[in-house]
Amino acid sequence: MERLIFYITLITFIFLLFLYPIFIKWLKKRQFGQYIRKEGPDLHNYKQGTPTMGGILFILAIFFLSLLTYFIQKEDLFLIIGVASLLFGFIGFLDDYLSIKKKDSTGLTAIQKLLLQFLFSIVIVYLISIFNNHSTLKIPFTTKSLDLKFFYPLWGIIYLTGMSNATNLTDGIDGLSGGIYVISALFTALIAGINFNHIPLLILPVIAYLFYNIKPAKIFMGDTGSLALGGILGSLALYYSLELFTILTCFIFITEMFSVIIQVGSFKLRKKRVFLMTPIHHHFELKKWSEERIVLIFWTINFLTGIVALGGVW
Repeated sequence: MERLIFYITLITFIFLLFLYPIFIKWLKKRQFGQYIRKEGPDLHNYKQGTPTMGGILFILAIFFLSLLTYFIQKEDLFLIIGVASLLFGFIGFLDDYLSIKKKDSTGLTAIQKLLLQFLFSIVIVYLISIFNNHSTLKIPFTTKSLDLKFFYPLWGIIYLTGMSNATNLTDGIDGLSGGIYVISALFTALIAGINFNHIPLLILPVIAYLFYNIKPAKIFMGDTGSLALGGILGSLALYYSLELFTILTCFIFITEMFSVIIQVGSFKLRKKRVFLMTPIHHHFELKKWSEERIVLIFWTINFLTGIVALGGVW
């Protein structure tokens, strides 16, 4: 039955490769295009109008495959991943839809988005407590764990919210966020010890999307995809107590998020900016790095830190 999941995933991947061009035409016809943030780099203005919400297809695929795995194999993890993909994808869908409706880059307000992330994080942390109740964080390169005791639920909510924001912040260059997710999910799943026949369902749908998102992108995942990917990664890490490992397996996502925190903190406290622009990939764009160079280097860095993370287990 494990092989059955793998073959269904492979068929889904091939189906998505043919479905995306049709979906792109459908989005164009209805003018569901991306609106570029005014505070972003001027270099991105040419991307205005590129079809967005491309995450809908790969999120629905991951949701379907996850639930199928849960019902066939009785793997609790995949019920949680399926729910997380749908809940966080819903936040992103609302944000994207409102942005298109308003005809600007602002969908949900920051507070609205954060409240929904907190609410859905509570749901996921509760589900994890039912199926795999624990309060520990595994410490890389040791056999020890850190027990957060009654603080763990709060930690889980903050962590999951942070991960969904981290993947969202990284989605600013063609191929960047999707590629980093594939690498991050692969190494996190390997460390977790997930069955090899099940790992592809986490990454192949996103690889199908990447065929049409590598520069020049024909479609963007939108917040629909980026928030959901963070929810999936965060849920996977929380279920297996791998939050500290994701500092390495999700290195670029974490770096992108903290670059924003550092930038905002520095400006508030010192009235000075540390970077030319954040998230940090924009800093390198303003340094005249090409998008292709940034993506290749960031993918490589995350792949290498993922290998280091594997060393923290074996």
